Amino acid sequence: MGSETPKSRANMTSPVPYVIIHHSYEPDMCYNRSQCEEYVRGFQNFHMDTRGWDDIGYNFLVGGNGDVFEGRGWDVKGAHAGADWNGRSIGICFIGNFTDKLPPEEAITAGKMLIQLSIER
Repeated sequence: MGSETPKSRANMTSPVPYVIIHHSYEPDMCYNRSQCEEYVRGFQNFHMDTRGWDDIGYNFLVGGNGDVFEGRGWDVKGAHAGADWNGRSIGICFIGNFTDKLPPEEAITAGKMLIQLSIER
């Protein structure tokens, strides 16, 4: 996908007791793999270059078409919910603005499957 190499990684012990769901707000939803990959690279660039984080903040991201993208992955501490939560949660970001609407069914299904997989690990 052409992502940047993380500056560093802080491991965390799995399984974690919490899943924290986010939405990106901007840009709005992506509908195909190439568009979603472009958005994920943009999030990573913003998080690393503007916010000064070590990598993209989320552990996983879900596109409007149901594709799942690995951010930091399962066993790496995220930067998505503050110091008290990052080391004991997985952060899943639904790509798009869902303030006044739900994500597409494909995305919701993918998010549920991702949560189920985290339980089964």
